[in-house]
Amino acid sequence: MFSRASWARPSAGGGGLTRLVRRLVVLAFAVVQATLVGRILLDLGVIPAEGLALQYLVPWSDALAAPVRGLGQGLGGLFGGGGIPGLGTGLGGGLNPVMVAALAGWTIVEGLVLRVVTKFATV
Repeated sequence: MFSRASWARPSAGGGGLTRLVRRLVVLAFAVVQATLVGRILLDLGVIPAEGLALQYLVPWSDALAAPVRGLGQGLGGLFGGGGIPGLGTGLGGGLNPVMVAALAGWTIVEGLVLRVVTKFATV
């Protein structure tokens, strides 16, 4: 039998500082992704649009989606300038493609940042 499983071995370059940085990066992006998922749920009507949701969730999610907002408007031009048929663009109007694109974009950025952190751990 094996003395240690392959998943139980310490990783090369996985010092305490590297693990801490990775955890902080994952935590930060988890907050970003939770905010965007909350906004998607708010747009779909799953979360009631009142109180703290409007006060905090909407401004933060709008700020996080700002980098891809032009992409959503550009795609709207492909469909006659009126947006994507059947999809809403605001609170309670249905699925907002800008928020979905922002969620995908931030997830990709998280993967890239984690890759950079891993690379620095091996140096």
